[in-house]
Amino acid sequence: MILENDVLRVEVVQEGAELRSAYDKKGEREYIWQRNPKFWTKSAPVLFPIVGYLKNGTYRHHDQKYQLPKHGFARDRIFDLVVQTETELSFVLRANKQTKDLYPFDFDFFVHYILEGDTLYCTYEVWNNSEEEMLFSVGGHPALQLDFSQRRGWADYFLEFAADSALTRYYLRNDLLHTQPEFYPLEDQRLQLSANMFRDDAWVLKNLQSKKIRLGNRQEDYSVEFAFEGFPYLGLWSAPGASFICLEPWCGVNDTAQHNGVLAEKEGIVFLPLAERWQQTWSLSILK
Repeated sequence: MILENDVLRVEVVQEGAELRSAYDKKGEREYIWQRNPKFWTKSAPVLFPIVGYLKNGTYRHHDQKYQLPKHGFARDRIFDLVVQTETELSFVLRANKQTKDLYPFDFDFFVHYILEGDTLYCTYEVWNNSEEEMLFSVGGHPALQLDFSQRRGWADYFLEFAADSALTRYYLRNDLLHTQPEFYPLEDQRLQLSANMFRDDAWVLKNLQSKKIRLGNRQEDYSVEFAFEGFPYLGLWSAPGASFICLEPWCGVNDTAQHNGVLAEKEGIVFLPLAERWQQTWSLSILK
C-alpha cells in the first residue's frame, strides 16, 4: 500500500503493518533500510504485545504460564486494512484463538500511518476488549538507511539529542537487560556513531530528557528528525556489517535476569483498564 504527496512516497505492507519505504522524491533518496537478507530481513517491525525478550521465553498471568517470542507476535501476523487514502493507512490486528494461546487478552491493535508534508506519523492504538485489565508493551523498530558510498561510513553519522548532555545506557546480555547502567557523556549533545558500537547488541536508553533526536551526516546535507514523546525507552541497534541504524521507541523493555516472570511485575508494562483505549505516536521528518 502506498502513501504519497509532493515530498514523500511511503510504502507499508499488511504483513506486520510494516513500513517498507520512505522515498524522498525531490532528493531521490530512500530513507528506510531495504531488507538485504545478508544482514536483516526486516525494515520497521511493529513490536506487540511485548518489547524485547522474556526470561526463558515465558511469562505468567493469573498463575498460567505462556510463551511469547522476542518482540511478540504482531510483526509476523497479517493485519487487516481498515483505512486507505492517498495520505493515510490504518491496519488492525484482532485477538483470535491463535493469539490467545500466547497472550490471553482480547484486543484490537491498530497501526495508523499518516503522511503530512515531509513527516510520516505512526500511531499505535490498543483497545481492551477483555473482561479484565489488559497488560501489554508496544514499540517501533524503524531502520534508517545509511549511505556508505563515496567513502562515507559510520564516522560521518551522528545522533543529536535535543535536551540531553549525557546518556544513561543499559546493556543487553544474552537478550536480558543488565541492571547496571553506563553513563555516556555527549559532545555538543551529539552521539558519534561507529561501526562497533553495537557489538554487544542494542543500546537501551532510559530517562531521556529529549523527546526528539536528529540523525545527521558531517559530509553531506542530510538530516532526519525522529520524535518519540511518550515512549519511556529508546533502543538503538544495527546488524554487524549493515548500513542502517534502528531508532526504536518503546513502551516496555527486555526482562532482567532477576525478573520473576510475572507479567504484571515486568518493567515498562502498560496497564489498560477494561473497555479503555490507549495510543502513542512517533514520527519521522525528512529535513534535508
